[in-house]
Amino acid sequence: MKQASKAWIFLMAWRDMRRAKRQLGLFALAVVAGVAALVAINSFRANLESEMDRQSRSLLGADVEYDANVPFSEKAEALISMVPAEAIAREIKFATMAYFPTKDDTRIVRAHAMEGAFPWYGKLDTIPEGLRVADSEEPVALLEESLMLQFDLKVGDPIKIGEQEFKIIGEVLRIPGEGSFTGSFAPRVLIPMSFFEATGLSQYGSRLHYFAYQKFDELMAVPSLEVLKGLKDELEAMDVDVDTVADQRRRVGRTLDGMNSFLSMVGFVALLLGGVAIAGAVQVYLKAKTDSVAILRCLGASTRQAMLIYCIQISLVGFIGCVSGAVLGVSIQSFLPELMKSFLPLELQVVLSWNSIFLSLLFGWLFTSLFAFLPLLPLRRVSPLRAIRASVEARGRAWRDLAFLLVLFALLVLTAVFTVTQTQTLAQAAGFFGGILAAMLLLAGIGWLLRFALKRISVAGLPYVWRQGLSNLHRPNNRTTMLVVTLGMGAFLIYTIYISEQSMLRQGELADNEGQPNVILFDIQPDQVEGVEKVIEELQVDAIRPAPIVTMRLQSLNGRTAEELIDDRNLDIERWAARREYRSTYRDYIRDDEELLSGEFTPTASLDSDSPIPVSVEQRVVEALKLKLGDRIVWDVQGLPIETEVTSIRKVDWREMKPNFFVVFPAGVLEAAPAFFVTAAHASNKETMVALQSTVVKQYPNVSAVNLTMVLESLREIFDKISFVIRFMASFTIVTGLIALMASVITSRYQRARESALLRTIGASAKQIRGIMGVEYALVGIIAGIAGVGLSLASGWAVTKYALKVELYIPWGATLATVGIVAVMTLVTGMLNSLGIAKQSPMESIRSEG
Repeated sequence: MKQASKAWIFLMAWRDMRRAKRQLGLFALAVVAGVAALVAINSFRANLESEMDRQSRSLLGADVEYDANVPFSEKAEALISMVPAEAIAREIKFATMAYFPTKDDTRIVRAHAMEGAFPWYGKLDTIPEGLRVADSEEPVALLEESLMLQFDLKVGDPIKIGEQEFKIIGEVLRIPGEGSFTGSFAPRVLIPMSFFEATGLSQYGSRLHYFAYQKFDELMAVPSLEVLKGLKDELEAMDVDVDTVADQRRRVGRTLDGMNSFLSMVGFVALLLGGVAIAGAVQVYLKAKTDSVAILRCLGASTRQAMLIYCIQISLVGFIGCVSGAVLGVSIQSFLPELMKSFLPLELQVVLSWNSIFLSLLFGWLFTSLFAFLPLLPLRRVSPLRAIRASVEARGRAWRDLAFLLVLFALLVLTAVFTVTQTQTLAQAAGFFGGILAAMLLLAGIGWLLRFALKRISVAGLPYVWRQGLSNLHRPNNRTTMLVVTLGMGAFLIYTIYISEQSMLRQGELADNEGQPNVILFDIQPDQVEGVEKVIEELQVDAIRPAPIVTMRLQSLNGRTAEELIDDRNLDIERWAARREYRSTYRDYIRDDEELLSGEFTPTASLDSDSPIPVSVEQRVVEALKLKLGDRIVWDVQGLPIETEVTSIRKVDWREMKPNFFVVFPAGVLEAAPAFFVTAAHASNKETMVALQSTVVKQYPNVSAVNLTMVLESLREIFDKISFVIRFMASFTIVTGLIALMASVITSRYQRARESALLRTIGASAKQIRGIMGVEYALVGIIAGIAGVGLSLASGWAVTKYALKVELYIPWGATLATVGIVAVMTLVTGMLNSLGIAKQSPMESIRSEG
């Protein structure tokens, strides 16, 4: 009897499923996108971690790397030589202008002056293969592929770096530990270290980064690391950064973990929307099955048996949807490495990670099943009397049902566990979990308020179609709240990403403005200022007055050293502001494009005075260091401590491509300090710009003349690559939102048909019924669009202010268009899925649905 009972339950579940294939099929589709995103990202992450473990040494190219902004001192060299090593190599990296004589053109590049056999691990990919410049006795160079293509260069063509001309011998494709993305802004050029001095670029103002690399003997690797561990603190005290393979692995891992965590969360949001869609669709689906459950109860079926029929249906359909999503996710994973190769520091082989696939599949199935069980639980309280009296309702409220509360608790725990495992810190997990929960609650609240308001607002004066359409939004069995949540969340996530991206790009929209500088010249030595100004004058180019730059570091603030400020967690200052090298200037005026927020700018001062030197500090540094007027800062100006007082706070428009500074000293204080100069100019056409760049670089090879239009194009290219990956993953939420909308409409056809039959009975035309549905869907779409976009503006402000550190830019045209797109998609999808309802006769509707 027991076996027969089980067989009967499965048979009933199967028979009922065959009659509802369309509705249940949409339940499965609602989870496909979310599971696909999770499988793709988690498999990609597993492949990445496995490959980083296998190629950990190639991430650095050596066993240890030493890095400093100045040449290594004798003491630092002595400490480095104490570490037992089989081989050592050296490198100097610097940004400079490259001149191409055959094209009479210039380009800012990232030069690598190399010496020794580095890299020992990994491969220096070149065309032709096996090329090296480090030990060459000839002035040769390897150029980034993009540079060769941009200027149509060929092997054998010359390139001039500073005062030295090099011969191009091939292309460099990849350097161990660096992705191709690294060269997007300044393409890389590899030259021999032995010809570095001949370039003439080793002078004050040049930003040179000095590197030393060591390769350990395999048998002595552990003792060598132990010796290094004992010397590391002493080296770092001399501003020499020390990185081992493990350090580089952690650094790269943290960067990629952040990217993977974000993409995983995007996939999770799609899954979350799918779960909400399933809960809403199952609720409507099961409302039509309430009478069937009551009849089963009358025929002797127990509550458990009736419940199991629908539990089997929901679990099976959810599993099919999750498996379909896993298959799609594996397909997506196959081209994710190609999509993201620009950002990866190593080559990635695609291997199926069965563990990641299984865990993502299991999580998706549990998550969606729990969401589906929420509306399933009330079936336990359906009375057999329901089959006789339609007015008999299930007793009790969901919030008083222990089983309902347990399922809800399990959902929250599952969500929290997933969030913690996918993020880097508990704070990030709490922020994401809290943010998503708050967004969903706010959207649900907006949906509830809409229903509440419409229920109490009189619509008697409106046309008949409008009255009925508005009333449908608050009548029993309405899907208003669910649609507002699903569509609003999709709009919220996508538009948050969009305005964050646009705010970043807005910072670069500079050279396109009329009259804005589109060429910047820096590293001008004091004895070259007059000559550069003469070139600018001969070419009749508008330029601003050259600004002096003096390098310095923050030594103390109000008597506390930079390290003490960083270690004090109560201050919560930003580390970059305490540790960076400041490039400050001096002048006796405030520029017209600078805004004085507080205090008074002091034009002149003297070191002979007993009082601190008054300085003006930019708003961003004030916020980062928690400064206020009257604070005392001691600056280490190339070994000379100068005490200053913050007497004014400025706001700088960083979109203005002029020499902008965090700290401005008054005239009469820094004139004797070693300095170099920078100026900006506006070339009216491309020919003038090329002439200015080539003339300056020919006469003064150390001066960098940067084409800001090209910089803007490079920035756009970088953001296009990043935004494409993000939008691709975020599009899963929109797909899920559309599926949720379709599921809601199709599963509510029973309700629509009965309403249509009643309206047709009292004389409504098919046109009026379509108008009523159009009003309903259009209003839901508009409200969801406004709510989602409104929340995205709030979250975009937080992201740009606290994460990206840029000003929020709101493209109002795109904002309004997004609301319109959401509304139109809702209207079109709703109407397409409601086709045929308005044309059915009253008797046909009642018989087919009754």
